[in-house]
Amino acid sequence: MQGERGIRRILDGTNEDDMHVYRPGIQALKELQIISPLAELHITKAQVKELAAFYGISVASRPSTPCMATRLPYNTEIDYDVLAKIGEGEARLRAVLTGNVRLRLHGDVARLEVDRASFKQVMERQREITETLKNLGFTYITLDLEGFRSGSMDVGLDHWES
Repeated sequence: MQGERGIRRILDGTNEDDMHVYRPGIQALKELQIISPLAELHITKAQVKELAAFYGISVASRPSTPCMATRLPYNTEIDYDVLAKIGEGEARLRAVLTGNVRLRLHGDVARLEVDRASFKQVMERQREITETLKNLGFTYITLDLEGFRSGSMDVGLDHWES
């Protein structure tokens, strides 16, 4: 694949773990002939973090940051202004909360997912959190009582194939 800019190969960071969960973008990677060397070599996310730590790369200590599109339901038009608003909301929440923080948007409802260990912290700061998110333009603010979980927007999807 050689485009206008003379690029013959594109590599991405898909790893072995990604091959065992629903990742709709993997089909696009295949269609575009993008190479996923970590997945091809069966290197897991944990191994990537170990290698990063060994080489002193800062990503080793950072939490995962999945694609912002995972904050929206499937078949929702991607609006970059909405994604920026979600990103800003998550950044402000991370400034006052520990652990995983995700804002999932369902129409007018912003569903906050945090680690269960952070529930008390959310309730203690609920006025501040609500005000912050409403000032960003979110209408309804909810706390997901199941807590943070990867792939929560995949609930209800039919079986997938890797």
